[in-house]
This record gives sequence, structure tokens and C-alpha cells, in this order.
Amino acid sequence: MYIASTLVVIISLLGAYNLDLFNSAPRTTTPAAYSTLSPDFPSMPTDASKLRILTQNMFMRPPLIKNNRSDWKDARLDYFIEHILPNYDIVCLQEMFEYASSRRARLMAAAQKLGYRYSVASERQFLWNVGIDGGLVILSRLPVVQTERMTFQRGMGPDWLAMKGVLYAKVAVEGGTHAHVFTTHTQASYGEVVITQPDVKRRLAQLYEFHGFIEAVLPRHRAAGEPVILSGDFNVDSRDHARVDASVGYEREVEDGVATSDEGQAMMAILRGHGIDPRVLGPDNTNTFKGKAVYEFHDSLKERLGYHPVTFGNIVVDQQGKAQPRETVLTTEHDNMVMHSIDYILWYNPDEHPGGMSAQLEDVGVTPNFTPGQEFSQISDHYGVSAEIKFVKN
Repeated sequence: MYIASTLVVIISLLGAYNLDLFNSAPRTTTPAAYSTLSPDFPSMPTDASKLRILTQNMFMRPPLIKNNRSDWKDARLDYFIEHILPNYDIVCLQEMFEYASSRRARLMAAAQKLGYRYSVASERQFLWNVGIDGGLVILSRLPVVQTERMTFQRGMGPDWLAMKGVLYAKVAVEGGTHAHVFTTHTQASYGEVVITQPDVKRRLAQLYEFHGFIEAVLPRHRAAGEPVILSGDFNVDSRDHARVDASVGYEREVEDGVATSDEGQAMMAILRGHGIDPRVLGPDNTNTFKGKAVYEFHDSLKERLGYHPVTFGNIVVDQQGKAQPRETVLTTEHDNMVMHSIDYILWYNPDEHPGGMSAQLEDVGVTPNFTPGQEFSQISDHYGVSAEIKFVKN
């Protein structure tokens, strides 16, 4: 902890010297900010009835922090802006840290030129905060008419330094309806994961905070029939890693990804508001994490694919039938081939809109965002998750 705190101080001083971090700037773009914008912004998507959304952990940590020889932060950001950002209407990012870096500002400026006129991001942190920002960003081509933020109780280990939490954006779409978009990044685990260990308990407690935030936001801002999307790097691995066929020398993504882990089940129970049996976290635990309201969120990837797809630490199988790590430039050796499913788009929309519009989740899937011809093979150590939402008249 002392080493990490020292690193934060060093980064703070570098940031203050290079980036004028002591002068705060607005973190949310609103219609009033557009009076000076160039009129040649790209128009809205041609099919205004469809909403294309991406969630992506960007792996853009503050300066001086890297896993291997290089994290290729600037090159990856350039590739993301040129090749990936133009393809969506709403983009939710995690680990897009502003602290002591100009990269987030560069992203925001490029996003505006690409037509993302609205945004909300984690609040800037300063030297006296003894921590870094939460690294969250939501970008939208469509009008964002309401935003809110919340910060979790501080994490454990290295996560203590990051002000992790949740962002919310109420996005106006056609027909007078809205999409309610949340993105989050929760407590990480470092090493083997057992549901009774302290960092897992902290992560589940943060998910309970997330549910409480949803309970506070939706009654104030959501009308019947308006979809709710929970997105982000939840750091909950829903795969249970039990091999169906022990004769196969490696874990298979599809066949061995059908069963849901104990923590994956707990995550969905907490976010829905049902709570959990406290004994799941150990005989001395008494916290059920039960909410006041119930929202029946759907794990859209699992329901659409029939299994929990890998989003972190994937493998490839060579011609000899041996598993090899899919990515080694950005991922630590310890995390190679862990085959975790930790990135999500969850969906909730049980009712009909009184104005005659309804929203349908038309497509969802993992988006690896490979980067051919680059020094790095993919945009991040995580895969993205993307979805297409269609708004139709009843």
C-alpha cells in the first residue's frame, strides 16, 4: 500500500505539472455547450430506430503502469478512435483513466468530431484525494438528458486507489422514449478466486450498492417501456470452469461455459434485488444483499448464446490440439488462458411504453476488437460486448 501510495503521489505531481490538473473542467457535455461547435458534425445514424451500443474495458491505466514491455496506450487509443468508435451510437468505457494523462481528453475531443456530442465521465481526482478517478466514460451520439454518478466504498488492494463506481445516462431516442444506460467497473480479484474471500465479498457489496443506485435512479427518470442497460466490466466470472469432457486437454469456450459459477449466480440475484443466501459467503456471513425493489435483469449474452463467452484471457488451439494464449502483449502471464467471462450487457424492459413505442434487444455478442497489423493483437486485454436495440411502434 505504501508503494502504491508513493506511485500515486509521483503521478499526481507529473499530472499537475503537465496537464494543469488543478483547474477543473466540466465532465458532462450538455446541449448548452454546443453553441460554439462546428456545424459540420456527422448526422445521427441513418436508421434512427436502432441503437448500437458497445461496452469496452480500455485498459488505459495511468502513466508508468504497464504489464509487460509496453501497453501501447497511445497506439491503441488511436486505433480505437479510427476503427472502432465510428461504428456505434453509445459507447461505455471502463479503465479510461484521466489521472495524470491527456488521453481521455484526446478521446473526448475525437468523439465530438465523430458526432458523439454528449458524454459523462468519472469525476476528476486531485493530489489531495489520495486516489485516481474511476475510469468510466459514456459517449453518445443521441441527446443525453440526465446524468448521475455514484462512487462505491473503496476497494481492496490496488483497487483502493481507484474511485470506482457507476455512471448513468438517460438517452433520448425517437418517439419520445429513452434508454437508461449504466456502466460500472467493480473490485477486481488478483489470483485464484474463491467466493468466500474478502475481495469477492467486497465486489458483491459493490454490486449491492449498484442495485441501490438503480433503485434511486429509475423511479425518478424511467417511464414504463423504456429499456434499462447495465454494462461494464463487473469482474464477476460467470464461468464455473468445470470440464464436461475430462479427456479434452483444455477448457472449451462453448461446451464448458454453460454452467454458471456461484459468484455469477450471486451477481444476478443481487442486481435483481432478490439477495442471496448469506451462507454462500461463509458460515459467519449474515448479509443477504437483498434490495427493496426487484428488477428482473437478463444476462443477454448467456440467454442469446446459451453459454458464458470468454471476454478475458482467451485461448487458441494449435494444429497439435494444444491450447495457447490468445493474447500475450497486454495480458500478464498469470492471466493468460484463464478464460473468464467478466464483461456484460444486462437487459431489463418488462413493460410497454404508453406512447406506443417498445424496445427490443435485437442482437448481442462478444466483440473481440482485434487489431490486425499492429504491435498489439487486440484493442485491450478485454474483449468488448456489443448490442443492437430496435425501437418499434406497438
